[in-house]
Amino acid sequence: MFVEMWFWINSTPATGEQKTAAHLEVFKTTASVAVMLGGIGALYLAARRQRTQEAEHAHAVRIAEINRQHAERVAAATEDDAARRRVTELYTKAADQLGSDKAPVRLAGLYALERLGQDNSDQRRTIASLWCAYLRMPYTPPPPTVGRRPGGVARPLLSNPRRRTGILRPDPATLTSPNPAAAHAEAVLERDVRLTVQRLLGMHLRPRTDNNDQPHHDYWPEIPDLDLTGATLINLDLSSCALPAIRMDRATFIGRTTFGGATFTGRATFYGATFNHQVQFAHATFNGAAMFYGATFIGRATFVGATFDARTQFDGATFNANARFEDATFNAIGTFVRATFTEAARFNRVTFAGVASFDMAAFAAIATFNRTAFNDRVTFDDAAFAANTSFVHATFNRVTFDDAAFAANTLFVHATFKDHARFDSAVFDSTARCRNARVSVGGVTSQAMWPVGWTCVIPEPLNSEDVQWGQLVPVPMVLDQHVVSDMKTDGF
Repeated sequence: MFVEMWFWINSTPATGEQKTAAHLEVFKTTASVAVMLGGIGALYLAARRQRTQEAEHAHAVRIAEINRQHAERVAAATEDDAARRRVTELYTKAADQLGSDKAPVRLAGLYALERLGQDNSDQRRTIASLWCAYLRMPYTPPPPTVGRRPGGVARPLLSNPRRRTGILRPDPATLTSPNPAAAHAEAVLERDVRLTVQRLLGMHLRPRTDNNDQPHHDYWPEIPDLDLTGATLINLDLSSCALPAIRMDRATFIGRTTFGGATFTGRATFYGATFNHQVQFAHATFNGAAMFYGATFIGRATFVGATFDARTQFDGATFNANARFEDATFNAIGTFVRATFTEAARFNRVTFAGVASFDMAAFAAIATFNRTAFNDRVTFDDAAFAANTSFVHATFNRVTFDDAAFAANTLFVHATFKDHARFDSAVFDSTARCRNARVSVGGVTSQAMWPVGWTCVIPEPLNSEDVQWGQLVPVPMVLDQHVVSDMKTDGF
């Protein structure tokens, strides 16, 4: 372009001075353009160099961050591995201590496990399982007292040769036999260890709050279940605890046992368990199935105010002392089939929301079901009542007493029969008293079979808009028109 303009100026008719001036201007313009293009190129190179440096720096920063994170992960993994190894070592050592033949060492192992669980929530399930396994180990409690070991002579007598006459040498067999006093002392120490295990379980299963109204750090909700099958438990106190699924089948409970106010959040089984002293389940709540099949209650059994939300079985259970179920609630099926009550059985104000069965149950002493509500079907077929029995103010929906035997006074005074009622082949050795018992007209009367000597009298006329009630009266009184008239006056 510069050359073309140069030759174009030379081809013009201008004077020499004009051409020289024009050539100079062309040269200046071209130089300016060249300088401008050089600047632009320099700027481009500088910008490109800047971008390259920034990209390299960003890459270096990114690599450094990746290296740092990797180093942190490696350090954390190393620390975690070390912590896990430390926990494993502590657990193994504490578990070994539990196997010691010395009670103080076993106690140290228990408290070491407890501290380990406090600091490591993921270990609590394993620790609780180990404690339960310890309680499942065979154990014979010490007797209340130990007599003085027979035989033997005081040392001063042996020091005088003249006094050795007539002294028999000890039987070698007795030298190898265990020392009763030492065995008793060991049993007492083992009892202390077991009591400590039970206390630790109770402490960590009992929900409570701290001073800031937050869950207390002693509570271990991570324990999913407890297996105490066949365990020997002494003065067990799990009152107000939140108990997970628990198995106490064939367990032996020695001394007072307390579950008062406890909440069983899972299935609770006591198949074949033996309670050697009084047991307390007052106001306990069973959210899952409660199974006491074949359990033996030697002392007083108290279930006052207890709530059973799922299927409940006391089939084959034996109550050798008073059995108290006052104010209990059975929200599902509740059965006492073949249960044996040696002393008083009190079911006053109990609510059976589901099917209930006392078939073939044996009541050797007084049995009371006063103000009890059977809201579904209930059966007492082949049940045996050997003493006074009371269903005063009880409410029955559908009930059968087929082949039941009542050996003493039986009261159905003020009872209410809403639906099917039957006493087929029931035997009353004494007079059944059903005065003021109410019967729903149309629900019961068509298929009812009342105790011998009683019948239902229906008032006239019936009001179809309202529920009508008949009344149970002694058969001889049916012919007495005054009784019928009195019933009408009373609103029956």
